Amino acid sequence: MEILILGPVKENVERFKGLVEVSQPDIVITIGPHQFKSLIRLDKTWFYCRGKSENLEILKKSSGSDLLSRLFKTKDGLTFSGISGVYNPSTAKFTRDEWIKIRGKIEKAKQNAIFREDILLLIELFKRSGLDRLDFLVIGDSPQKPIFNEIIKVTRPRYLFYPSGTYKKEKIGDTIFVGLEDVNSPRGKYIFRFDRIDSQ
Repeated sequence: MEILILGPVKENVERFKGLVEVSQPDIVITIGPHQFKSLIRLDKTWFYCRGKSENLEILKKSSGSDLLSRLFKTKDGLTFSGISGVYNPSTAKFTRDEWIKIRGKIEKAKQNAIFREDILLLIELFKRSGLDRLDFLVIGDSPQKPIFNEIIKVTRPRYLFYPSGTYKKEKIGDTIFVGLEDVNSPRGKYIFRFDRIDSQ
């Protein structure tokens, strides 16, 4: 089992597809922002984690699946999840229904924000799963944002992947945090092998 995890694509579709073609992974995971201008189709299983400045309509109609607050387990037993979107201190306090009751709608600028239910749902799913910890977690924003504290504490991922201006890899507690650069950088990809994990 081999998983290719890519940093922010930022419209670089040619590089994105080229890395998938060369790597031939079993699963592809991308971290936003993607900023696609047209629909993207891959012949691989593809999951994405939304970042800033996304065209949500195009992303939703592409062949990938949003990681948002869902648990996944491969046939080989690898477990992973993700929190899509970006931290916003105002939306983080509310569910979407509560926000709509207060504001009347979710404004366009807030459609890609993380709401309280995104975190609570994943925590609930994880607790019901019987898992001790996740193999990895993918987020679309900095792990230093306060909204991620509880989810990291509860799921205890072995690895946590996130977008970063510069490549970072550090162990904090029992989790290895990996910040991936944009996909056009040599440090914008990570090959996750189930029997072992190698940085590329």
